[in-house]
Amino acid sequence: MSKWIVVAFVLGGIISTEGHAAATGLETTEIRVRYERRELTSPAAARRLLRRIGDAALESCGASSFSLAEFKTATVVSRCWRDAVDDAVRRIDDPVLTVAAREGRR
Repeated sequence: MSKWIVVAFVLGGIISTEGHAAATGLETTEIRVRYERRELTSPAAARRLLRRIGDAALESCGASSFSLAEFKTATVVSRCWRDAVDDAVRRIDDPVLTVAAREGRR
């Protein structure tokens, strides 16, 4: 069974509800990352999913696969990217993915 996870980000580094985003004038970006629960049976699979989530966060926070390496690096260390990845990991709520995300921060 396939499952879609919606990863919601707000440009500017603030995770917010649509109501708050509308009230503050911030733009909300939504990116879908498709995965199946059975993909999360090993640490390697969790790291692959985490990489895909990171790529979606990169795009949502203003960079792309075609961006200069320096711009991608600056985006990956931004609060926007970090909050977006944390939010996705929290929404998926899988212990193997959570461990992979914690290990990736070291």
